[in-house]
Amino acid sequence: VDGMASWWCAIHGYNVPELNAAATRQLAQMSHVMFGGLTHRPATQLAELLVKAAPEGLTKVFLCDSGSVSVEVAIKMSLQYWAMKGQPSKT
Repeated sequence: VDGMASWWCAIHGYNVPELNAAATRQLAQMSHVMFGGLTHRPATQLAELLVKAAPEGLTKVFLCDSGSVSVEVAIKMSLQYWAMKGQPSKT
């Protein structure tokens, strides 16, 4: 989930009152925290919900700051998985 969404959220329009109100409520609680080794209660609550919704056996959640970071980490995790399985050239 790319929570920042940046300019891609343009499909939902600009200056939509409901979106502005939701953003204002969020800013009053917590504006932004990088996940560079840190976490916060809303993140752990989201992780708990995701684990509950996930199929049996999926108990880990990795949160990051943007879509590009999530892709980079997924690639690195895949490479590490295959290296640990003894097939480092598998892509």
